[in-house]
Amino acid sequence: MAESYWPVFGSKSSESGIPRIGYLDWYVPRLEENRPHNLSLNGMQYEWDIKDLMKESIFEIANHHIGTLKDPRINVSTRENVDVERVVLCHGATQGLHIAVCAALANNNQNNVTIAVESPCYAPIVQSPQLFNHEVIKVRRLQPKENFGHWRIDKQQWLEAIKKSAILMITPILNPSGWDYHDDDREWIVRTCKENDVIIIADEVYLDSKRRHSEYLPFYELGDHCISINSLTKVYSLGTLRYGWIIASPDIAEQARRAFRTLGGMMGSPTLRIAESVFPELETALDKVQEYREKNLPLLRKVLEKFNISWNEPSHGLFGAFRLPHGINAMDFIDRECKQYGVLLVPGNMFEKGLDEWIRVAWSIEPLSFEKAVINLEKALFLAISQKTSQ
Repeated sequence: MAESYWPVFGSKSSESGIPRIGYLDWYVPRLEENRPHNLSLNGMQYEWDIKDLMKESIFEIANHHIGTLKDPRINVSTRENVDVERVVLCHGATQGLHIAVCAALANNNQNNVTIAVESPCYAPIVQSPQLFNHEVIKVRRLQPKENFGHWRIDKQQWLEAIKKSAILMITPILNPSGWDYHDDDREWIVRTCKENDVIIIADEVYLDSKRRHSEYLPFYELGDHCISINSLTKVYSLGTLRYGWIIASPDIAEQARRAFRTLGGMMGSPTLRIAESVFPELETALDKVQEYREKNLPLLRKVLEKFNISWNEPSHGLFGAFRLPHGINAMDFIDRECKQYGVLLVPGNMFEKGLDEWIRVAWSIEPLSFEKAVINLEKALFLAISQKTSQ
């Protein structure tokens, strides 16, 4: 049954139609179990006091924003220091993927093209182009041989795929490992795509976890052939707003704006009004990202070290991945031992076939809750390893 959960490459089948998002088919029912120790949440779990931020304006939340709010793109353009005409708002990053594909191909005279998509990844990144009947091929970021440091690309494999493709879709902060690109790989990708007239669509919803560090480098800064997608969901803990944005060259942004008008019309007034109040306070969420890393990660390291589990910790961000010892299957572990102790994690094979023994773990919850969750993760690991080694 696990075979159906990872992202589906290829093209849409005339028999089965749109491929299902197996990850969500697996994940949502387990979220609905409300396990008390949730280490699966790869987005920040910070509770904004919206009422305090909006004050009296909260009573206007359902009123139309036109004529009363400034151009909502200005919040993004100011924060990112880009011209407002390069910014397109959308209903979250997943819709941003659809819009970016439309915009990137707006002047392409072929009905169907080949699109290269990086793996491992979140399934909608792979399967969004298939909605438009495009062929999707895989390029892989590879695990480090000694399980330490960056996941790297095979440049020859990527070059062959890029030469066949009109678009390259990537997730710089890789899911489930949490690692960004090695500088050499990023530079090569940008240069090679430009040389081959390939547009890069970068899903950067996790990138702002690096915003305060010198390594922070969004793709929109790297050339007119690069499109960045971001949102208030993962790093800023406002997923329920469905507030995302695209930053691209002025020409591509204009096509994206037209695509959004076709697919979404306009942004919802409640979303824009809340965002208007939150944008000046976004640094608060980044403070929490830093706090949670500093307080939570030492507890996780200690547990993994206790079981001699190799831990390739990403230098920034909210989540990482490790391989379970003794060939323990991740899905079985989550549905048996973890469930027994109220722990929820995400199995690696939700992101790529073959990661059956890998677990994604997040440290995005407040420290007291994380401490309790890690205690129960330790109990689940002890039970699973004891049962496996006693066989």
